[in-house]
Amino acid sequence: MRAGGRAALVLALTVGACRARSPDVTSAPDAGAGVRAQAADLPLPGCDVLMPADVRDLMLPGFTMKEERACPTCGPLCTFRSTSEADTSASVAWDCNPRHTQADVKALMAPTLRAGGEEVPALGRAAVRRAPAQGMLQVMTWDDDTPCALIVTWLGADTDRALDVARSALVATTPAVLATPAAAADAGEP
Repeated sequence: MRAGGRAALVLALTVGACRARSPDVTSAPDAGAGVRAQAADLPLPGCDVLMPADVRDLMLPGFTMKEERACPTCGPLCTFRSTSEADTSASVAWDCNPRHTQADVKALMAPTLRAGGEEVPALGRAAVRRAPAQGMLQVMTWDDDTPCALIVTWLGADTDRALDVARSALVATTPAVLATPAAAADAGEP
């Protein structure tokens, strides 16, 4: 698959994981769709705040970063491209919504598990992983100290690095980071 096609596939999967859904978190979403957002209840800062340079340098040395908005109800989509391997990229998307703290994570994980995904132990409140295409790994995880869910997609060689990226992104996503002045500015607050 060409690099442009791979990037489009990553964006499509991430947008699919962030689509709006009803607040009934006990109903099963479509298979593998992962995390959903009802509305942008919590404003999020940009990639530079959510993934500070020191975290990026440790997590993805030799990668460039680009910030996009995956959908109107999702946080930023941080896309990373390897400067040395043209076909290797990663993306991290946030969905921060207070309903995630009350959600039954087993019910949220069930569609991905039924679609052939597997549970990832000791990663946030809960996590699942799936390989929607050859050379791709997607990790969906729910944070245990913020109301955020993260979707990490790795495309290219060494797909298990998606787990390391998810772990680093979870550690970097803290209540203090979510309360930064950048998040307030995005919400239109003074």
